[in-house]
Amino acid sequence: MKQLMRVAVAAALLVIAAPVPAAAADAAVTFSPGSADPEYATSLQVKGTGFQSVPKGYGGIYLLFGWVADGAWQPSQGGAAGATYRYVKDKEAKDNNGFQRFLAFPGSDTASAANGEIAADGTWSAKLVIPGARFKAADRTGKIVDVDCERVRCGLITVGAHGVVNANNETFTPVTFAVPKTATTQAVAPPPPSSSPVPSPSSSAAPASSSAPLLSTVESPEAVPVAEPAVRSGESGSWWWIAVVAGVVLIAALAVPLIRARKRPRDAEGE
Repeated sequence: MKQLMRVAVAAALLVIAAPVPAAAADAAVTFSPGSADPEYATSLQVKGTGFQSVPKGYGGIYLLFGWVADGAWQPSQGGAAGATYRYVKDKEAKDNNGFQRFLAFPGSDTASAANGEIAADGTWSAKLVIPGARFKAADRTGKIVDVDCERVRCGLITVGAHGVVNANNETFTPVTFAVPKTATTQAVAPPPPSSSPVPSPSSSAAPASSSAPLLSTVESPEAVPVAEPAVRSGESGSWWWIAVVAGVVLIAALAVPLIRARKRPRDAEGE
């Protein structure tokens, strides 16, 4: 009897000493920026806390973006992909397009294909790409359907990876869609003031480097030398008067001998 009791106690001690996965606290997911663009892809920095980390455990978690149904959508509660939740598909590879991420358990045999690791304290981080508010997904029958996240509930989804169901690591975090504030500010902000007198491209005035202002400046009345023609006109008038005077002097010089010649015969007749 005593021997049986000793065996039972030893077995109990072995059970207590055996390593067991740490029980998860309340798993939570946060991300930045706080919203996604409805029309264009947005890259989110995602962080997880309180997840269950299973050393050398098979699989890990998938980080997805998609829609979840109201009520029990989780695989641990009978939910299934395509039926109670739909997500943006991507290659199950480390170098995919970023729409789907795989976080492995520490020491997992599939860690080489993971985009990160769930640390022993249950934390992890990864970047996830949101394609916009609308995407296509397959339902449970394989039919492709449209998902509009501005009409239905969408967000970040974490579930057990590689088909392993783990209720401790199933979460849903809603994502809202809005044009980023930085983009709105850039769209409505006036252009910065310029210290250059050159008009902006939106101005109707021609640029200072164009030929039009240069031509108009040269041909403007202010730039045309108006005094020079007046001086030249005065100089030509002076030469004209000089010519007239010279002509008169020349005529007088020629007329004097003629007058004297005519006067001498009269004087002879008078003698």
